[in-house]
Amino acid sequence: MAFSFLFPGQGAQYSGMFKEHFEEFQEFQETIALGEEFYKEDLKSIILTEDPRINDTYYTQPLLMLMSYSLYQVWRNHNCPMPKVAAGHSLGEVSAFLCAGGFSVKDALRFIKFRATFMIESKGDTKTKMSAVLGLDGDSIKKILSDKKAKFLEAVNMNSPLQTVIAGNADEVEAVKNDLAENGAKRVIDLAVSVPSHSSLMNIASTKLKLVLDELHLSKPNFPVIQNLHAKIPLTTKEICNNLAEQISSPVQWVSSMNRLKKYGLEEHIEIGPNKVLSSLAKQNRIKGTFSSLDNIDTFKGLLEKYGK
Repeated sequence: MAFSFLFPGQGAQYSGMFKEHFEEFQEFQETIALGEEFYKEDLKSIILTEDPRINDTYYTQPLLMLMSYSLYQVWRNHNCPMPKVAAGHSLGEVSAFLCAGGFSVKDALRFIKFRATFMIESKGDTKTKMSAVLGLDGDSIKKILSDKKAKFLEAVNMNSPLQTVIAGNADEVEAVKNDLAENGAKRVIDLAVSVPSHSSLMNIASTKLKLVLDELHLSKPNFPVIQNLHAKIPLTTKEICNNLAEQISSPVQWVSSMNRLKKYGLEEHIEIGPNKVLSSLAKQNRIKGTFSSLDNIDTFKGLLEKYGK
């Protein structure tokens, strides 16, 4: 049966994630060791203890990418087949290209370190916040934000017809919450991220990343990846690089990406990372089929038995 891979981004992480996987699969030990050698820090400890740095962009990005790659390494080492198509949400797009063979592990770590660092630098001292608005359509949210005439307040993740993430100055995000509720928003949930990803505040970071990507080697991926920027599958490595750079200062077009995924008519979707964030969003976007999160070790073992050779 053909299936898709879905790679989550920031916000999916939690302390203690994949504890059982570390104990069960050597690939997790080997992969985190590569990250620790590169960063010269005890990354495993950040994951498995109540370390607040797990929500710091500088650490969150490599940790999530390395966990997705660990899952993929186990999958590949069990001789399981490749997906028909993949999609990664924000940071998850980098994880997708790493697993698809577009990046080497070393280049992916270099890229992600620059990505996180440039994003933090672009934020500067500005006190920002990202919040998910539930129960209100994206067009209505954009109009409300526009009417506020705020200094910095933008819709940045178009996650589903009734979930849009906004980013902005922390006080301006707080100030708009009442307006959102009065216009039909059911909930506004603050997210565990430390920079306003996919906003115009990241323009400088995007420009710098293009220069970094010019120095890295990117190969043609082994399976197609729907990119966030235009919800399309790139045709060339040059296009992949341009989209990866522009992605961090442009809204995540996840609704359009899920509409692209629908065209494949797949009946199974596998989330390669912690939690079930993307499985939930896929259902909200009316993606049909079954959804499995490899965060659950029993689910993971069942799929390895099902697909392994």
